[in-house]
Amino acid sequence: MLKGKSVIELTDVRTNTKEIYEDENLITNAVPDLLRLNPSGLMYPVGEELVTKFHEEIFPIANKCYGGILLFENPLDEDPNKIIPPSDNQIIGYASNDVNSTDASKRGSANLTESSPIENGYKFVWDFSTSQANGRISSLALTHYRGGKYFYGDTHGRDPFLLLNKTKMNSDRNVTDIYQGCVEYDIENSTLISIWPKNKTSIDIVKFRESITDIGLNDPIFTKGNYQEERMIVDAKEFFDKVYYWKETCFYNGPDGYWYGFGTKYNKLIRMKISKKDYSTTVDEWSLNDISLYKLGDYKDQDSSYCERRAYSCIKDGYLYAIGAGNDDNLLYKININNPVDISKFDLEYDIQRITYSGEYMYLFNWGDYILGHKFSINKNDEIIRRDDKTEYEGRSIPYLMSTPLQLGPLILGYGGYENSFYKLLFLHTPYLGTINNLSSPILKTTDKTMKITYTLTEEE
Repeated sequence: MLKGKSVIELTDVRTNTKEIYEDENLITNAVPDLLRLNPSGLMYPVGEELVTKFHEEIFPIANKCYGGILLFENPLDEDPNKIIPPSDNQIIGYASNDVNSTDASKRGSANLTESSPIENGYKFVWDFSTSQANGRISSLALTHYRGGKYFYGDTHGRDPFLLLNKTKMNSDRNVTDIYQGCVEYDIENSTLISIWPKNKTSIDIVKFRESITDIGLNDPIFTKGNYQEERMIVDAKEFFDKVYYWKETCFYNGPDGYWYGFGTKYNKLIRMKISKKDYSTTVDEWSLNDISLYKLGDYKDQDSSYCERRAYSCIKDGYLYAIGAGNDDNLLYKININNPVDISKFDLEYDIQRITYSGEYMYLFNWGDYILGHKFSINKNDEIIRRDDKTEYEGRSIPYLMSTPLQLGPLILGYGGYENSFYKLLFLHTPYLGTINNLSSPILKTTDKTMKITYTLTEEE
């Protein structure tokens, strides 16, 4: 088993007075799950589209999987299964397995002289200057070395997802529409639920078996599984007749036993509510008064030679998050999916519609208790963290992904592609909590103190 111990040393640069704090930690399931789980067989190096050299990103485990550190303002829940950092726990500092050459005020540097393997483990040493990681620190966590380079709850945070594999699939629209339109996963039964608008009058709701956590004897990797599916054609004419353009809609998994479709027309929001029990539907038309929304999504119709879905909106905790249009193109709106009078707005301070990247399709999506977007994130308290990116392309979302992402431990399974290529995708969410080290009492790092953290991780019987 692994055992970890931290030693934090604060040194007052004026008096050279030192304060030393020692604590032990809990090892989470993040790294064991990374090495154990194999969603849809994608951890195997198969296919010509393999992206990441595993030996460079995963091994050696100590310096790669535990090569970064995160410092939080408040204690963390001591639960080995809680590996996604909570969004309402402010990040105070972080560091990777290299020297920080950026101007990120929260990022420290690895002490490459003192960090080294030891007889039964590894000794990590990080240094933080007087200008770095200032604030109250109540907990530490080892993380992937990439997770220690930036953090999405910080102004310098970007690209927390590492693409491990993109296995090319059958490009038949009858297959790709189902994967790309996936809105819900049933892990227990290895089933995906997909919604796709087929034409101006109907949508397809498809349930089919996909080998997610188990592989059958006859299940292939490069295309759809065993073709066991349940397909329902649902009348959507009333919904599509009310929206501006039937393809510029978006469908989501709801939190209350329903799937939802939303579209817009001028200053109106059109809702389609679909029962998961009997597929019955209701359509509502809501006036938003002076609010104008950008399109909520976009689907390729059947005349196109390839499949594509874009999502400019998402549902989280019973609210629709959508981008403003026209003079409101710098605003993000939060609308109660069952009470359109309940509306909040947020100023993003830039025009999100014009900042695009050819390989980005999920402009807004849920991750943990965050909403992640291009150049910003929103925590569970609806606080916006804007990324201090140097160019408009830094900070983009998960590349190639078009379906709702599925979390399995620190891994993310999804589907998408680029033009005529279509992929099963596997990502690693790099700022995970590999360990949880709550300090016996919080410490205060200030501008008159440097900080040295020595974290020893050992293998013990």
